[in-house]
Amino acid sequence: MLDATALEVYRYAVGHPGWTRAEVSEQLGLTLRRIDEAIGELSRRRLLSPQAGSDDGLVAVSPDVALADLVDADERTLQDLKARISGQRRELSSLLPTFLDARKHVLASTSVETLEDPHLIHRVLIDYGRDVTEKVYIAQPGQGSTADVHEESVRKDLELLEKGVRRRTLYDTSTRDHVPTRKAVEAIAAGGGEFGVLPFIPLRMLIFDEKLALVGRQLTRDDKAALVIRDHSLINIFTQLFEIAWEISQTFLAPEEVESPLSSLQRSIIQGLANGLSDESIARRLDINVRTCRRHIAWMLETLRADSRFQAALKARDAGWI
Repeated sequence: MLDATALEVYRYAVGHPGWTRAEVSEQLGLTLRRIDEAIGELSRRRLLSPQAGSDDGLVAVSPDVALADLVDADERTLQDLKARISGQRRELSSLLPTFLDARKHVLASTSVETLEDPHLIHRVLIDYGRDVTEKVYIAQPGQGSTADVHEESVRKDLELLEKGVRRRTLYDTSTRDHVPTRKAVEAIAAGGGEFGVLPFIPLRMLIFDEKLALVGRQLTRDDKAALVIRDHSLINIFTQLFEIAWEISQTFLAPEEVESPLSSLQRSIIQGLANGLSDESIARRLDINVRTCRRHIAWMLETLRADSRFQAALKARDAGWI
């Protein structure tokens, strides 16, 4: 940003072609030293340029012309960099089919494979998701994805549904209040997708045609690794666990039977209290921080006029809120 002196000199130069340093000093009451500093700053920003036919004359340059002159070299450098990046991306992307094909053979001969790279996990999901023919089961913990992530998944899921693939997804109850997730569920449900909710989803899991399962390793909250399972017995166990969870789940889009002042997230929290879980366990399962969890608990204790966490859970249950 120009300082006040440079701005004053620039304004004068624009309105007085053929100006001189001495004239500016007299008219604006500035010392020659301050004028020279202002001229230096304006020249660096290309707002002043040498006057043709004059050894020391300067003319004011419009800001848009100055900007073009100032960033021209940088823009050329940026375009060159983008071209190099695009070339490298094309070159390396061409190797992905070879890599994934080789990886498939490795996975086919290994009952459980650990993938650490999130990008590779994403590519495996796309690859096997494209080949699914019967059904996809998904257990998705946490608070839901962004609208951009959902936009891509909606398109792919609708394509699968059109092919006759059955798609079932379990979400945390708290995601009913998550607008991007709710909109995605409405769009996919209109195409035949099925969605249920549970107070807690213990692990991230995807099962394709009961032939392949991806299960989040989840050693820590930030662990992004996945276990790729091809062993039929293990997949059968995860499938049965999913189907049991599905049977006791509620429909995602079902209206609430009892009017409650609690949000879906708060109902999940108080369900955790009813189950005797600690604040840390509830926060970890709902993918929120402990401070946020405790703030909701304090509000609910006050709203329910409860003296303890256990009493709050009992009162909420008696009222039909959970």
